[in-house]
Amino acid sequence: MKVTSTALAIVVLSSTCALAQNPRMLGSNESWSAWRTQEGNARACYVFSDAASKKPEHLDHGRVTLFVRSLKGGKARTEASLQTGYRLAPVAIRVAVDGKTFTMIPRDNYAWLRRTEREAEFVRALEKGRVAVVEATSRRGNKTTYSFPLRGFTATMRKARQGCR
Repeated sequence: MKVTSTALAIVVLSSTCALAQNPRMLGSNESWSAWRTQEGNARACYVFSDAASKKPEHLDHGRVTLFVRSLKGGKARTEASLQTGYRLAPVAIRVAVDGKTFTMIPRDNYAWLRRTEREAEFVRALEKGRVAVVEATSRRGNKTTYSFPLRGFTATMRKARQGCR
């Protein structure tokens, strides 16, 4: 069931979802998994993990997932995003990776890095880091915190890069 919902999440996050074809799992390591799909004539690869902890615990967060999409062209080589099970407030989201801070901008229940020129820096931080902590606010005003252990991220990202060559 998790594999099916993961495949569906990848297709939904795909920028050309109408053209996306069945995702194929490339591998996993710890809590991270790598997937490949076809978007039109191009391959797209994704690395993702569900949040290991969700606070406050009494709230229904739904599924909270951190994605990194490998791109084949353009300026950015990767695109990081966050998906939550609820609508986010229109305020900046803070992501800390071992003390290094990044900002994401929300739209509905998704968020992306504010500055695309920091994509490579963000991925390097994930590769070298131990944990990513996301602080967000729901549309209802609830302050939330999520943690994503980064053990296995580097190996899984390598699988994604190899799968999209």
